[in-house]
Amino acid sequence: MNTTIILAVIILTLGAGMVLSLHPAYAGPNCTANSDIDSEERALLTLLNDYRAERGISRLTMSETLNRAASWKSQHMASNGYFSHDDIGLGRPFRDRLRDCGYDYNTWMAENIGAGSETAAETFAQWRESAGHNANMLNPDFNAIGIGRAYDDATLYGWYWTAEFGGVVDAAPPPASLPTANGDVDCTGGATSIDALLVLQFSARLIDTLPCPNEGDVNGDGRIGPLDAALILQMSAGLLAPPD
Repeated sequence: MNTTIILAVIILTLGAGMVLSLHPAYAGPNCTANSDIDSEERALLTLLNDYRAERGISRLTMSETLNRAASWKSQHMASNGYFSHDDIGLGRPFRDRLRDCGYDYNTWMAENIGAGSETAAETFAQWRESAGHNANMLNPDFNAIGIGRAYDDATLYGWYWTAEFGGVVDAAPPPASLPTANGDVDCTGGATSIDALLVLQFSARLIDTLPCPNEGDVNGDGRIGPLDAALILQMSAGLLAPPD
């Protein structure tokens, strides 16, 4: 596969536009797409929120409508072999796509797209090195986000990523399944009340790290917090089954 990496960014603010420079979702004209996020898309949310938190900027909340728009866009680019903010063949700019997907607010909006990288870490690093993409990731006016990636080995770039940013938090999508991590943050082989306590301490910033942080985001919302601790307690009590 060609490993060339390309990026593009666009931002619209309160109706005035200015270009700044794996989901198997059907890319239909009415934004028919699966709004669930996979592990790499979730990882990108974590990277973005950690990046913002380091700079004292509020975290982004997943939006079902923005997820649907991002998933549709990535799949449409992959299925049709193009790279552009406008939806080729439909003559639709990104702001109209967000509206078609249900995100219809008079608020700050922006879109990052990228191609050529499979992982969240690679895509995040590319966007961080681009002034326009980086500005979107750190914009304090954004509170909601949607993330989508798609792959087609018949295309020039293979992987296609989209992130949609918005100023209004509408609705967070339910996770694809619960739990999405096993809660064993102390790496001892199972979820216990000690793991729940560690998660609470971590979310309150009483401790800096967890031995197995990848197992802490039990509810799959891109962060480790009190809700994860509650789910870990349920798993330790046998009230909730851990993931397979």
